[in-house]
Amino acid sequence: MTKAQILTAARNLVQIYSTDTGATLTDTVLGEMADDAMEEVVLDLIPIMPGQLLSTEDVTLVADQANYTFTNATWLQVMAVQINVTGRTPHEIDIIDPLEKPYAGTVGETAAEPEGCYFMGDTLYFVPTPSTATTGYARVYFINGEAATIATDGPVYLPRVAHRLIAYKAAWLAAIAYDANTGPFKELYGKRLEAVRRTWAGRFQQRPRFIREDIVERTRMDSREAAFYDRDWLD
Repeated sequence: MTKAQILTAARNLVQIYSTDTGATLTDTVLGEMADDAMEEVVLDLIPIMPGQLLSTEDVTLVADQANYTFTNATWLQVMAVQINVTGRTPHEIDIIDPLEKPYAGTVGETAAEPEGCYFMGDTLYFVPTPSTATTGYARVYFINGEAATIATDGPVYLPRVAHRLIAYKAAWLAAIAYDANTGPFKELYGKRLEAVRRTWAGRFQQRPRFIREDIVERTRMDSREAAFYDRDWLD
């Protein structure tokens, strides 16, 4: 759906049009609600669509430097930080609360490999401070901020089946703003969200489907039973 189609769908749900006399739900206001709705939809879908909504940025350690500013500062939420050193199995680095730093290390402490990290704004801090320079030491996984914007041609990162969620959520937000009944919009949103989750997270999402049994079932079928009895025994 294009952005215009999403806004039209939302208007059709709330039945308030910009041409109505005295209408306060202008195109600008509805557009802002759709932007808010898009962000909420992305946050709801991230658990089942990480491949569509996540981006990564690699961090190279500099000796005796604790803080590293992201090149991409538009992310919505950091999901994980992993060690990404060549030749080693990736594993997560603990993300701690900034206020818990005193319990994670002493002032001025350094180590060849940090034991944890924390975030303040768009800056990543390692604890303890790394003492050794390492190229591409960590890979940060974060929700791509661009995934939560609606382009003129529609959402770029969301599959088509999830687009109508934005219209339902925008109508829901409009109902809240104008103290109207939110029930129908919540139900529409909930039903579509569950359908998207069920379909996207389905067992066969990444597996070809066949009308007859698939190749695994055909090659594993035991045909000995058919070979050791008389097919004409009923005659």
